[in-house]
Amino acid sequence: MNKEHNKYEARLYRLLPELRVGISFSCCKVNTYLRYESMVYALFRIVFLVSLSTQVYNRTIMNELNCGQEEQYAGPEKKKSTSKIVKRTLVVAALALAVYVVYSVVYLFVSPDRNIQQIYLVPEDAAFIIQSSAPIEDWEKFSGSETWQCLKKAKSFEEVTKSVEKLDSVVKSNKVLLSLVGERDMLISLHKTRATEWDFLLILDMQKTSKMDLLKDQVETVLVMSGFTVTNRMHNGINILEMRDSETRDIFYIAFVDNHLVGSYTSGLVESAIDSRNKPKIGLDQSFIETEKLVSGKGLVRVFVNYARVPQFMSIYLGTRNEYIDLFSNSMNFAGLYLNTNKERMEVKGYTLKKDSADPYVTALLNSGKHKMKAHEILSGRTALYTNIGFNSPVTFVKELENALSVHNKQLYDSYQSSRKKIEGLFGISLEENFLSWMSGEFAITQSEPGLLGHDPELILAIRAKSIKDARKNMEFIEKKIKRRTPVKIKTANYKDFEINYVEMKGFFRLFFGKLFDKFEKPYYTYVDDYVVFSNKAASLLSFVEDYEQKNLLKNNPGFENALSYLKSSSTIFLYTDVRKFYSQLKPMMNPATWNEIQSNKDVLYSFPYWTMQIIGEDQSASLQYVMDYSPYQLEEVDVAIATDEDDKEMNEDAETEKEQMSELKRFYIEKFEGNVLREFYPEGALKSEAEVKEGKRHGRYREYYEDGTLKLRGKYANNKPKGTWKYYTEDGKFERKEKF
Repeated sequence: MNKEHNKYEARLYRLLPELRVGISFSCCKVNTYLRYESMVYALFRIVFLVSLSTQVYNRTIMNELNCGQEEQYAGPEKKKSTSKIVKRTLVVAALALAVYVVYSVVYLFVSPDRNIQQIYLVPEDAAFIIQSSAPIEDWEKFSGSETWQCLKKAKSFEEVTKSVEKLDSVVKSNKVLLSLVGERDMLISLHKTRATEWDFLLILDMQKTSKMDLLKDQVETVLVMSGFTVTNRMHNGINILEMRDSETRDIFYIAFVDNHLVGSYTSGLVESAIDSRNKPKIGLDQSFIETEKLVSGKGLVRVFVNYARVPQFMSIYLGTRNEYIDLFSNSMNFAGLYLNTNKERMEVKGYTLKKDSADPYVTALLNSGKHKMKAHEILSGRTALYTNIGFNSPVTFVKELENALSVHNKQLYDSYQSSRKKIEGLFGISLEENFLSWMSGEFAITQSEPGLLGHDPELILAIRAKSIKDARKNMEFIEKKIKRRTPVKIKTANYKDFEINYVEMKGFFRLFFGKLFDKFEKPYYTYVDDYVVFSNKAASLLSFVEDYEQKNLLKNNPGFENALSYLKSSSTIFLYTDVRKFYSQLKPMMNPATWNEIQSNKDVLYSFPYWTMQIIGEDQSASLQYVMDYSPYQLEEVDVAIATDEDDKEMNEDAETEKEQMSELKRFYIEKFEGNVLREFYPEGALKSEAEVKEGKRHGRYREYYEDGTLKLRGKYANNKPKGTWKYYTEDGKFERKEKF
C-alpha cells in the first residue's frame, strides 16, 4: 500500500510545476482583468477560473493514475484509496488557490491603499514639469530626432543624456520592467538644488503593480545585475533604494510611494516627494488643474512652467536678475505647453494663466486684444532681437491700465494720475488727444547689431500711425508747446530727406507703457512710411535710415520669413531672435560659468539660428507658441578668388564710394549731434579716443585712452595734423614722455 501510495505521490509531484504555472497564469489574468472590470465581476471570474483549473488538473491527474492500470490490476479497495488521495489533493490545491486569490483581492481592494495622483508627489519648488503618457515610445521618437542628436552634443546635456540613456537601456533589457514602464504615465520635474546646479525628479505611475513584490524584486535584481551597488534606508516609513554606479560613483535614489515609483540623483528631492504625499501643493493648485485640462493628451510630451519658481531656477545661468522674468513671475501662474519636433524645428504650443494680482501693465495688455504686424517691412535687416506689441488701440489699453491700477494698486494709480496731470499742465497738452490719438496699436522694438556709426547695440522703437499726416501734426504741436513753456532742448536736422528730431519728452513713454520703454526717454525720432520711429541715440537712428534706404530690411531675412509662415499675422506679444546676431549680446546677461559653456557649445547654439515666440491675449489666459528652427551649423568656408585688373579697379571704385558715404554720414552725425567731437571705440565698447573736428577734419583737442579708461596721451590737431606738445602716459597713469610737433 505504502509502495503504491509513494508511486502515485511521485507522479503527482511531477505535475506540481504545471500546477504552479497554471495558478500563476490565472493570477496574471485576474490582475489584468481587475484593472478594467468591477470587483463583483472580477470575483465571478475568480470563481470561474478556480473551477476551470480544478477540472483541467483533475483530468490530467486521473490520466496519469490510470496509466498504471494496464501494467497491474488494482482491487476495489486500492482503487478507492487512490481516489480519496486524489480528491484530498485537489481539494487542498483548490482551497489554496482560492485563499491566494481572495487574499490578492483583499490586498488590492480592501487593504489600505492610496492611489494618489502623480502631481501630488511633485515638490512645490519645481520650476518645470514634463509629462508623458508613454515614456518609452515618446523617448524613442524624441531621441531619434535630429534636433535631439544636436542638443546632446552640448556639455550641459551630457550628464542628463548619459543618465537617461543608461536608464533606458536597463529598462529595455528587462521585459518585466519594460512592460511595467512602457505604458505608464511619467512626470519629470526640474528643481534648483544648489546655487549653480539643478536636478530632476522622476515619478512613474505603477498603478496597482506598485504593491507587488515582483516589481520591487525586479528593480533591485536588475540594478544589481547591471553593476550597481544597492543599499536601503527609511524616510517617513518609506524604503529608499540607494543605487551606486561603480564607475562614476553617482547615486540614484528610488522609492515606492503608494502607487508610484520615485527616483532622482538628489536624495532630498526623493524625500521631498515622500513628504509631499500628505501635503501636496502644485497638485491642488486650481490654476495648475485648469492648465493641465487645456493641454491634456496633446503633443509628444506636455511641459508645465511654474512661473513663481522660474527666477530662482534661471539664477543658475544669469549674471543678474532679469526684470522681464520677474515681471512674468509676478504676473503668471502656470503655463501648460505641448512639444512636437521634426527635422526642421522644435515647436511648443500651449496656454498661460494670469494671476489675479498680475502686474497692471500685463493685465491691461492681455485685456486689450491684438494687432496685425507690419513693422518688419521697414525695420533693419541687422535686427538681432525683435519685439512686437499689439492691442486694439492705445486708448483701449490706457483705459484697461487705469482700471487695473485702481483695482490692484491704489497708490500706484494715484501716482499715475498725478504724473499725467503734471505733464499735461506743464506742457499745455492733452496726452490722449495729442499723443495717443494718432497711434494705431502696433509697437515694435528692435535691438540690432552696431551700425555704421555706433559700437553698441542699437535700439529702435517704431509706432504705427493711423495717419502719418495726423501723427506729424500732433508731434509738431507738442514740440511748439514744449518750446513755449520750457527751456527744453529741441533739435531738427534733415538727412537724405528724412527729418531727424530731438525733443526732451521725458516721462511720456514710461507713463503709458511701463519699464519696457525706459530707454526711449528723451528720444530722437523721424517718420518712415506709416511709422514714427524713435531711438535712444542719434547714431542708431541714422544707421536705421541708411538700412532703409539700401533696402536692408528685416522682412527679407529668410529666418524671419519662415517664422511668419507658421505663426499668426496678429499678436499681442511677438518675439523673434536671430541667434547669430544676438550672440555677442548674451555675455552681459550671463554669469561667467554660463558664458564659458555657451562659448564651448557655440556650434550647437548656432544650429538653432532663429527663435520665435508668440502670445495672444485672451483675458485671464493667453495662447502661446514657441518655435526653434533647426539648421545644422557648418563653419563658413572662405573662398579664395583670383582677382583680375578689372576686378581690382571695380573693387577700388566701390571702396571709394563707400568711404565717401561713410565720411558724409559721420560728418553729418558729428556736426549735428555730437558737438563736433569725433569718438572712436574699442571692439568691446570702451572709449578709445576723442577728437574735436572742424569741417570734417581733426582740429582742436585730442585724447586717447587705454581699454580700462586710463589716459594714454593728449595733444592737439590743426587741420588734421598734430600740433604743439603731446604728452604720453603709462597704463598705470604715470607720465612717460612728451613730444613736440
